[in-house]
Amino acid sequence: MPQYKQSDITAPFWATNDGFKGGRDPMGIQNSSVATYGRLLPGLTNLTGHIRYYSLYCWLLSEYDKLETEEQTEIHQYNFIRRAELAMALIMKDQNVGSIVGALFVSQQRYNLIEKGLYNLADGGDYNSEDKYWTYQTGAFGQYYLGSLIFYELVKIEEGRFYLRDKGKALASAFRESVDEDTRDLFIECLVEGSISEDEMEKLLPLGINRITVGSAEWDSLNHLLTKQDEDGSSLRRETVLLMLKDLESNVSINEFVEHRFLNVDEDIDYDASFGWYFYYLCEAFHYCIESIFCLILNELDNLHNPPLKDLVEDIKKKMLSYMESEKKYRSIDEWRQKLSDKIEDMFYELKGFIYEKDYTQAAVQSLKLLLRLQNEYELNKENILEFQNENDLSRQRGILSEGLKSYVMLHSKLPVDKYIVTIVRQIMQEHTIIAIGKMGNTDTDLRKFIFEDGRVVLVEIRYPTTTSPRIDSLYNFLQDLNYINSDGELTDIAYKFIQNYGNN
Repeated sequence: MPQYKQSDITAPFWATNDGFKGGRDPMGIQNSSVATYGRLLPGLTNLTGHIRYYSLYCWLLSEYDKLETEEQTEIHQYNFIRRAELAMALIMKDQNVGSIVGALFVSQQRYNLIEKGLYNLADGGDYNSEDKYWTYQTGAFGQYYLGSLIFYELVKIEEGRFYLRDKGKALASAFRESVDEDTRDLFIECLVEGSISEDEMEKLLPLGINRITVGSAEWDSLNHLLTKQDEDGSSLRRETVLLMLKDLESNVSINEFVEHRFLNVDEDIDYDASFGWYFYYLCEAFHYCIESIFCLILNELDNLHNPPLKDLVEDIKKKMLSYMESEKKYRSIDEWRQKLSDKIEDMFYELKGFIYEKDYTQAAVQSLKLLLRLQNEYELNKENILEFQNENDLSRQRGILSEGLKSYVMLHSKLPVDKYIVTIVRQIMQEHTIIAIGKMGNTDTDLRKFIFEDGRVVLVEIRYPTTTSPRIDSLYNFLQDLNYINSDGELTDIAYKFIQNYGNN
């Protein structure tokens, strides 16, 4: 019986990959986490690395409109922006600043030189070039930043062209006021001519993506974008800025931010964002549990070489029960649940450790325990959790905490442990199949990680549990760009003033 594992596929003309495709979130349950951090940190993404790109793009669109009106350029708007992104990457290449659009292209020295010290922006930037810095037609502007610019009502799209809205025009004007005219003119000249020299790059450093002048019109505008209330009156992003600064002040690293917020939710009870990050952590733990059990299922398919479904489920049940001692005595998982009082963060940490050690059976057993413990936590905070879900329009998201726990725990609460294992394994397999087929739509792409063939379950690909990335690194970069945080990671007077005056304006 053949085994359709993507990693093993060779591709002679008669045996290519039959349309199977990888991808994260095989259970389709991470949307609730993504939607949650989208509410907590709107207006930025994991791929928007620097806030000055917002004002830079607005200014570029403004300058392009001027050139087009005066008939001073025949460059397509897309290529004008693309050349600007590549030029910025060259300007920033020795500045030791990460998350710069086109930085990899520049670091690999894939650019062409017109002559020594003169870089060909047209050749490396324009979309029709053979070896270009960015594949996506509208550059990182269209692929990464456009959504945020639209969210802030800075830019709109009409018939394949980008236009500034009134707020975008105001931000472009603020950028113009904040950068010397000679510097601005030189940059535009380089874009129109399609080249930039080493000497010009040195002169253009004040325009660098990390050179926002504190107190300038541009700084004021970008700071307002980041720290103002949203149009719907939400202060979740503004409160998250405050919580991050307070944590950094207490020497909590950004990698520890989410867990620290979970552990300290009661200390900042006045802030909705504090509860939001607590809620996000619980959603992540729930998702990781389901994906860990799914991971065991896929690994057992690999070990058993395409078994019948009944044999697969029985094998998983026996292996998981072999890791359980005291749990076997409980008459139901509800009785087991009531005995659990371990700390969620410790259980989650241990679960990740089992996955790291490739002990997938132990990870699945730990997942059951953590699911039951999450149900206890949910019962203690049910009213607040449901209120947060409803107020932020999260209740309909697949994988949301309340519905997820209901489906995987409460509906099976009277089952004994062995039958619960069988039920949850079958449920996960069924739901993955439904989700994968649903994602296929009208395409030929098959996202299933296993298929049924001749009464057996055939492995396609093994997937491992993952967590989502909640935009924390981007927020940290923005705060550094605005000089809330210095290059050593320490808070500045601007940050302390923000903390002290929070709520007074």
